[in-house]
Amino acid sequence: MRFDNTHPKPGALAVIYCRVSDEEQVKKGHGLHSQEAVCREFAERRGFEVVKVFHENLTGSATNRPAMNDLIAYLRKHKREGRLVIIDDISRFARGHKAHWALRDQIKEAGGVLVSPNVQFGDNADARLVEGMLVTMAEHQRNKNAEQTLSRMRGRLMNGFWPFYTPRGYRHAHSRGEGKILVRDEPDASIIQEALEGFASGRFQSRAEVKRFLSAHPSFSEVNNQLTQLFLTRPIYAGYVGKEEWGIPLREGRHEALIDFETFERIQSRLREKPKAPARKDIRADFPLRNMVACAECGNPMTSCWSKSKTGAKHPYYYCFEKTCPERGKSIRRAQLEGDFEALLQNVTPAPSFLKLATALFKDAWDQRSKQAQRIAEACRAEILQTERQIGKLLDRIVSATSDGIINAYEKRVAELERHKILMSERAEKSAMPRHTFEESFELALGFLASPYNLWKSGKIEDRKLVLRLTFGELLRYDRKTGFRTPKTSFPFKVLADISAGLKQMAEGVRFELTVPLRARRFSRPVP
Repeated sequence: MRFDNTHPKPGALAVIYCRVSDEEQVKKGHGLHSQEAVCREFAERRGFEVVKVFHENLTGSATNRPAMNDLIAYLRKHKREGRLVIIDDISRFARGHKAHWALRDQIKEAGGVLVSPNVQFGDNADARLVEGMLVTMAEHQRNKNAEQTLSRMRGRLMNGFWPFYTPRGYRHAHSRGEGKILVRDEPDASIIQEALEGFASGRFQSRAEVKRFLSAHPSFSEVNNQLTQLFLTRPIYAGYVGKEEWGIPLREGRHEALIDFETFERIQSRLREKPKAPARKDIRADFPLRNMVACAECGNPMTSCWSKSKTGAKHPYYYCFEKTCPERGKSIRRAQLEGDFEALLQNVTPAPSFLKLATALFKDAWDQRSKQAQRIAEACRAEILQTERQIGKLLDRIVSATSDGIINAYEKRVAELERHKILMSERAEKSAMPRHTFEESFELALGFLASPYNLWKSGKIEDRKLVLRLTFGELLRYDRKTGFRTPKTSFPFKVLADISAGLKQMAEGVRFELTVPLRARRFSRPVP
């Protein structure tokens, strides 16, 4: 049925276009279904037949919209018959002059006619003037809402709250009198915390190893390099918030931190270091000693492989692949090499008496360190005051400076001093009151020193790599015939070995007295 563009007659075919900007509008009752209901009531009152409905969830300033593109394609397909396009309000169509007139021209070119229960559209000068004024008001409202939202977000951020999208490892929860606040979201929070602390301590040598650790958990199967970098560089995980673009430096957040700020700074320092070679992807649980055991002849790391026999069975082997090595290609059964390594690892375990003495020494050092904590806290507070004076002087220079380059340099230095101030504040707090007792702090360390073999038996490739790094100071050398050469252990085990050696002393130069008398015996011939 053909119809008049300015006064469509009853019986005309119509489509409905509904749009929302976000899910919040749905919760407040301004959703898609509410708009559709108003448009259907209008169509029924005017006698229009609704043949199709298009729903959109996109900002009103955008011109490229999926649902709108489908609507225009539908109009072009039925251009000959013509269709009405019903919208609830002009703000639901577009919230800007650019988007409004561009979409309106596309609908008109496709054979559609825009109608609304709240707006009288037309092509004459007066109608377009009124329409333009309504678009201007909608655009102003959109800009005003954006300004108010930005102002509220900035205020929340200045008060230590995180007003942006929820970072991984947290979730937003309602707090009485404070609105939404970030809280830990388990188990993701603990997984991210372990990854960050592992990279800071050296357990993970590169970002690739952090990514591999995260990917091993089902909830992080989609993690990529970019997401891993975000985890390592976002101060929100250290309990601080800020945004340089808004002129808000880092400040203490109102949420629980996954790591302390000192650990975060250690991570940033490690990221600034010379990049390390990424961990090999072929290091698997099949061969945990690959590239950690060296050939005794040439000193190069051994490689490994699965060898297939004539019967089709596969057998695991380690071997040296160095071209100039006389042991090149001579395979060593995995069971033999790893069995010798487990025996070596068990021999590294110190005796309980030596470990008890080492624990006493550690406890004594802990007590001495605790006595020094107050002096360290006072030194940190003095450094904070000095840093604040430096920041004040730089701010005075910024006010009097005229060169943009000098101002930028001063601002960069102020930001560095602010981070240093945060670090000193945290150290002063930690020194004044340790978070854990000696037993809690050294429980895992002493457990590992007591028996690194127990951690090796866990079977996890990450734990086994950690055992190798913490127990031995260099690559282990293995001879195909004689086994492992004398290993160079790491510093903690070397200290325990020195303690053990110190308990063994030579006997003094005095005569020995027999405590058991010997019987006299007769020999049949002279004793030579």
